Amino acid sequence: MFAITVDIILNSLVLGGIFVIMGVGLNIIYGLNRVMNLAHGALYALGAYFGFSVVAVGGNYFLALLIAPIIVGILGLVIERVLITPMRKRSMIYTLILTYGLMFVIDGLIKFFWGVETRFIHLPEFMQGTVSLGSASYPVFRLVILIGIAAVVAALMLLLGRTRLGINMRAASEIPEMVSACGVNVRGVQISGFVLGCMLAGTAGVLAGPLFTVFPIMGHDMLISSFVVVVIGGLGSLRGAVIAALMIGFVQTLAEFFITEMAMVIVYMLMALILVIKPLGILGEGKFE
Repeated sequence: MFAITVDIILNSLVLGGIFVIMGVGLNIIYGLNRVMNLAHGALYALGAYFGFSVVAVGGNYFLALLIAPIIVGILGLVIERVLITPMRKRSMIYTLILTYGLMFVIDGLIKFFWGVETRFIHLPEFMQGTVSLGSASYPVFRLVILIGIAAVVAALMLLLGRTRLGINMRAASEIPEMVSACGVNVRGVQISGFVLGCMLAGTAGVLAGPLFTVFPIMGHDMLISSFVVVVIGGLGSLRGAVIAALMIGFVQTLAEFFITEMAMVIVYMLMALILVIKPLGILGEGKFE
């Protein structure tokens, strides 16, 4: 019983941590740009594939964790400048349709360059095996990934809470006119937020790669889970996204242990229940905090 409890708790934190990184990235993009990025899951898949490629050519997993998000971030910058910027003055539905189409374009590019077969990210030798936790044992690689997730979340919180860029992002999401009047380049902040959100998607992909198999449409399910996180937490609320991600991670992991076939059904039922009680999500709408 103790071993099962340890597995559920740690697996919940790992899965919830992936959801946190994805959900916060999606919320940052929406909070600053008012763009609901439907290509977010495809960028997550790209991060996993870039991570796989770095390891495949001789790099280690930690190098992949550094390089892959940067490449995805550069791609995010291109997407923002070439596709999103011309649509800024139009209704949100235009960017919604645009990013929906972009998702399939990226899926096709992944199949073209990497093929359709399943890939695996090979981990360093020290990350293989198990570690004893009392009377329970747990895979070392999952503990290392959990530590990596914690480091990414901590760095993100420091960026948003302690740096000038992070403070400008939080302010520009609520009162862009006032921020602009203070001499801050709001467009630069918006672009930075879009790139950061894409980098977080790529980071989540590399972190999740060893946990799941890497395949072309792996981002589709993660995109759905990310939207569930955003909806439950409250559109535009970073703290709401964190709370919702950890909640969903626990509920989904618990359900998969006991009633595998119904796991996602239970998650959707939880979402429906929360929205009945709080239609705007746990922490409301439009706040970037």
